[in-house]
Amino acid sequence: MSRPAAGCMMSEVASLAPSSSRLLAIIELQNAIAAAAMNADEVMHLVADRARSVLNAATAMIALVEGEDLVYRTAVGTMSQLTGVHVPRPTGLAGRCVAEGRALRVDDAAPEARAIAELAGHAGPASVACVPLLYGEIAVGALEVVAARAAAFTDDDLETLRMLGQIVAIALHRAYTYPRPRYDSLQDALTGLGNKRAFDERLDAELNRNRRFGHSFSLALVQLTGLETAVDRLGQAAGDEMLKRMATILKAHTRMIDGCFRIRADELAIVMPGTSLEGAQVVAERCRVAGVESKIADSTVRLGFGVVAAGSDEAAAEIIARVNAALDYGAPDARA
Repeated sequence: MSRPAAGCMMSEVASLAPSSSRLLAIIELQNAIAAAAMNADEVMHLVADRARSVLNAATAMIALVEGEDLVYRTAVGTMSQLTGVHVPRPTGLAGRCVAEGRALRVDDAAPEARAIAELAGHAGPASVACVPLLYGEIAVGALEVVAARAAAFTDDDLETLRMLGQIVAIALHRAYTYPRPRYDSLQDALTGLGNKRAFDERLDAELNRNRRFGHSFSLALVQLTGLETAVDRLGQAAGDEMLKRMATILKAHTRMIDGCFRIRADELAIVMPGTSLEGAQVVAERCRVAGVESKIADSTVRLGFGVVAAGSDEAAAEIIARVNAALDYGAPDARA
């Protein structure tokens, strides 16, 4: 397949569908989103992560139009620090993509690619591709990928990116078209997890089942220590994004019968019925690793995990005290 000349921008999209493996990855992604009933923010993060993986990119980002600015709602990879950043709409390749409503790509010789390479800290070349997120005929944002290579993305890459962008556009269309669900008194509005009241009710219910029928369960606590400092340094949008990403990780690694909750500003919890201490530790470790790999934990924010199994005739206050005492900032704590 021919490559574009150095520094040129193109809107052409291949008439052929992407490879069968890529189509399968896109179908699996759509099925996962439908099964989990994800909201628009969760869809954007998941699609960006899949775009980065499928296209072998260093970074994938989604920017949405908000007034006169483009706001990077999610950024996965080496440029994740852009999450929450506002830029003037005419700025950069994403701005041009939105303005023209067409797919664009540039290679290492283009000024946009050089600027992005510097921003990402790449010493070498970078290539960039971008597709608009279309709401009818209006571009409401852009899906952008960056790769640490000199050769521009191919037509197949652009078509794959366009199909992934459609998934995001559909999620945004639903969010814009239908009234936002009213968050009731048991749901945390930011993360979509259960709130403290829901957690207290679920914990009491599991403890009652434990006492009456001997049904075991385990409790995991996740603490984002330093989150307030991160908000002061990076802004509220970045702090909110950390919480939403951690909530998405918890939901991805737990079962439908498990309960995930935000119980304090910087604390999340998982109630796992019918799960032994060892099984709960495996779940917590997977969440911890995913949190570290997604760069939620950094020099400012540390992820602490505590895991305990409920004892017989234990009160809610007792199990909460034990799981707080079990908080550990390495691997999840192994105490019973």
